[in-house]
Order: sequence, then structure tokens, then C-alpha cells
Amino acid sequence: MRLVSRRRLKGLALVAFALIGITIFVRILMEFQLEREVSFYKKFFRLKKDGLHGVYNPIDIKQIPKQTIDDLYRAKMETVSASKPIDWSKYAYVNYVTEPNYLCNTLIMFHALIKKFGTKAKLELLISNELFKSEIQSRNEQVQRILKKIRELDSEQIVIKEVQNIVKPTDQSPWNESLTKLLVFGLTEYERIIYLDNDAILQDKMDELFFLPNDITFAAPLTYWFMSEKDLEKTYKEVQHDKMSINLNKYTKQLSNRIRNGKEIYNHLPALPQSLYLNSDRVAKEILDSTSSASPLFDADSLKKVGKVKFASNLMVIKPSQETYDYIINDCLPRIVNKKEKYDMDLINEELYNLRHVVSRQVTLFRKLRSAFKPSILVLPFGTYGILTGSIRKPQEHMIMRNDILGYKNIDDEGNEIQKSIEEVVLNNKYIHFSDFPLGKPWAYSSFDQLKCRVDPASSKDVAADQKNCDVWNSIYESYFTQRMVCSKDDSPKASEIQAA
Repeated sequence: MRLVSRRRLKGLALVAFALIGITIFVRILMEFQLEREVSFYKKFFRLKKDGLHGVYNPIDIKQIPKQTIDDLYRAKMETVSASKPIDWSKYAYVNYVTEPNYLCNTLIMFHALIKKFGTKAKLELLISNELFKSEIQSRNEQVQRILKKIRELDSEQIVIKEVQNIVKPTDQSPWNESLTKLLVFGLTEYERIIYLDNDAILQDKMDELFFLPNDITFAAPLTYWFMSEKDLEKTYKEVQHDKMSINLNKYTKQLSNRIRNGKEIYNHLPALPQSLYLNSDRVAKEILDSTSSASPLFDADSLKKVGKVKFASNLMVIKPSQETYDYIINDCLPRIVNKKEKYDMDLINEELYNLRHVVSRQVTLFRKLRSAFKPSILVLPFGTYGILTGSIRKPQEHMIMRNDILGYKNIDDEGNEIQKSIEEVVLNNKYIHFSDFPLGKPWAYSSFDQLKCRVDPASSKDVAADQKNCDVWNSIYESYFTQRMVCSKDDSPKASEIQAA
């Protein structure tokens, strides 16, 4: 009996090894075949894109330059007439508030959007119903006072909706209610929304983002602050290796012509270098590792990985969808709500818009039926829609901020790189997010002088440059302290902020 058992064990072992061998062989064969397809797609779309219609490159994530966004908006406005006006009730800027000391920021933003910048889109505030249940009377009065000011901006244009917080029950961090922002994906009464975290300063309206190409359901800037100058240099080499120009001016000129002629632009947009979101240069391997059907022998630890950059969640352009909303509420949230150090940006980049998974889905759909694949995501230029205040005082991030279409340079007609000062970068940015750890948010300070940037000549390597950076940084915070006077009880500078009691 023992001899038979040993034979059986040997037989089972041989079968197991055979299965593993077959699995490895099939995997290698699949990867080889897919790698050939990827190479073909790259060459095909590089050479044939001008004549294509309704067929889109599935192996790339596309970036859209600011000039192209503006060209699309200009083309849209040229079609507007008295007989065919834009229905602005289908578009909205959206904030959410779960804490009283953030409510003033929404008033500041909405006041600027209506009174200063003149947007006609709806402005919607999702406010936690917990803010109306405080046992502290002074806090309730503060909340009601600011809400009254918000409504008085324009009772028709402003929408205030009470919502229930989504809370991580065992999390005591400042972000334990940040998942609440995901409710914006369910605002299906709008055709498109621009979601904005309100711990930021607005320098202009962004109406142009409502009119991105119609198939785009999600667009956002990237987390550029995770990159180094070395990473940026690597992206230039990667683009050139793919036999593409790194001169952004060539792309924007061609895109402008296509928009003027009413032609599709997706295949002509600059691609995001794949080294920024794939873990290797073997594209086929990455695609196979990202599919749910891939063997656990190869992808056990890789399914949730994200690359060097990912989508920021402080500014998002969204086409609300009941299907996406249901997926978030019923599938994604239960998986993440009790996990440590997992918040809104993690859910968006791991569950919804993991760039590796996006490319995998695109290729899978394209292989089944070419006409079935329609691109649905875009990368927005962070140089216009999302720099951090902390980056202003970090010279090592300035080069990245100047070239916000990653892998490409702003080059003039003479072939020279266009140099931008930090003043120009900040001036041209529409949305600047307060992020200066270990400093707190500006409303945590009673005056600007408490957080004013000052250069220490003893420790500075370049006093003049550091002072310039400080001056730019200070100008943003000074502007915020001036703007928050709109929240004062008597509209005077003496009582300018709402504080959590």
C-alpha cells in the first residue's frame, strides 16, 4: 500500500509539474503574441492616425494640453447662438464639506466663480448632515450664517444638498471622511461636473473643462510631486525612442488645425510615457498581469500596484454615471473602508482608474472589436489645473511644473525651450492646492504673519532665488487671507474666518 501511495504521489507531482509547465508555456506564448500586437499598434497609429476615424489607439493614456482644451472651448462657443444656447444647468462645479472650518472655503470659491469670474454653471455644495447636529450652539450659528451667505450669492445658481458622511470607523486621521467626496460620481442630474477640493485657491473659472470630448467620462491632473527631474529626463528619452517628437508645439499646432476642421483629435494627443505607470518596459506582460484572468503565478502581488504617477483627486472632471456610482458604493467602498491608510485617492487609482488596468481594458476591448473601444479618460495639465503651494518653495520641482505634459517640452519655432519663471507658472495656474506639510491649512492661523515665508540667509544656498520663491508663495496666502474676509460676520476684515468651535 505504501508503494502504491508513493507512486500516486509521484504521479500527482508529475501532473502538477506538467500543468505548471503548460501554464508557463501558454503564458510565454500569450505574452509573445501580445507584444507583437502592441508593436504593430504603435507603428500603425503613428503612421496612419491622420486617416483614421472612429478607431482609437488602445495602448496609450493620452494627455491633453491647455491650448487644445482652449481650442475645443473656443470651437464650442462659436457654435452657440441665440437659437442654440448652452444649457448651463447641465454643468456644475461641486464642493463637499464635512467640517465647519472648511465651509468658508466653499463660500470663497463660489463667490469668486460667480462674482469675479462670471461662470453660469451650477455651483453645488454637498454638506454633511452632521454639521446640523452639533450640541454647541455657536457652531450651529456659524454654519447657518455661512450657508446663508452662500445662498445669497445666487439662489438659482447655488444648490445645497445634505449628505451622509462616509466615515472610516477606526481611522483618526484628518482624511477619515474624505471618501464622502465619492458621492459626486452619483450626481447624474448633470452632464458633466468639475469637482474641487475647497482647501485651495481659485484664480479663474474652468468652464472649458465642461466641453472636453464627449466620450471622456473622467479627467484629472497627475500627482507630479512624486516625480524627480531624473524621472522627467527619462520620459523624454522614452518618447524619442518611440520615434515621436518631444516638441509639444508640433502637437498643439496639428491639434488646432484638426479642431478648426472638425476632425477627431484623440489619436493626435501626446501620450503619457508608459514608464510613469507601468512597472516594466514589457507592455504585454503588464497588460496580462493586470487582467483578472491572469495566472496568480504571475500577478499575485501586482493587481493593485500603481505607477510612479497617478491621478490627483483634488480636481476631477466627471461624467456622473449611476453604473459607476453603484460600483463605488456596493463594491469599492466595502473593500477599502476598513483598510488602514486607504482614502479617496487610493480608491480612485486602485479600483476605478488604475492606469495599468485602463490600458489592459482598452486593449482587450479593441482586440474583440476595434470600433467598440472609445477612449474615456484623459490626463489634464497640472500646470493649469493643479499645482501644490509646497512645490513653489521646492526649486527641484520647478522644471516639472514648467513642462506639465510629461515627456514633452514647450519649444518655440526656433527650437529653443521656452523658459517659464515660477511667477509665470503660478500666474497661469487656475487651481492651487494648499499643501505645505508640516504647516497647517491657512485658516488654522489667525493672521498671515504667522505663516509668512521668510528666508534665512544663514541656511540659504541662494538667497535671491529663495526670496523670489518666498514672495510668490506669500502672494498666494496673502490673497487667501484677503478673500476670506467675505466670510466675516459683519463683512469687515476683523472677523474674517469661520472657525470650528
